[in-house]
Amino acid sequence: MNPRDFIQQVFLAELSQIAEKHHFISFSLVGLGTEFLGACLDNHDFEERNLSGLRFRGAVKALYPPSYHQYANLLAAHLRNGFAHQFRPGTKLELTKQEEAPSKGWVHLQLTPDGRVCLVAEDLYRDFAEACKYVLRDIDAGKLSNPKLRTTYLTT
Repeated sequence: MNPRDFIQQVFLAELSQIAEKHHFISFSLVGLGTEFLGACLDNHDFEERNLSGLRFRGAVKALYPPSYHQYANLLAAHLRNGFAHQFRPGTKLELTKQEEAPSKGWVHLQLTPDGRVCLVAEDLYRDFAEACKYVLRDIDAGKLSNPKLRTTYLTT
């Protein structure tokens, strides 16, 4: 499976099902998936080390709505790194889902009264899915043409 097919099958098909029912797990997968999208944007091999933060922040700034851009560093540290290393968010995030956010007075990407950034699972996944679609369109249009995007990424 090449990276394009991986995005289509794993992030847009499988992860969408997880995001609907397993909100907490979806935060982890979106964080790691955002780094993968960043890897699709650069010219380094997928296996290149020490690029996680750069790739994650690059993807947020290039593929996500502008409302995310000011939080690129925070999300790299507290979403991507927190889940990748401890399977929990860092202390600067408040995670919720659509059905509970209003009762807590929380809104996606807004600060909670104690100064944490709120992430609503469904909103985050929606924006991640749009980021995936941008990458797919750019691959199809030839705007992303690094040879790594045409090679086997995963064998199933």
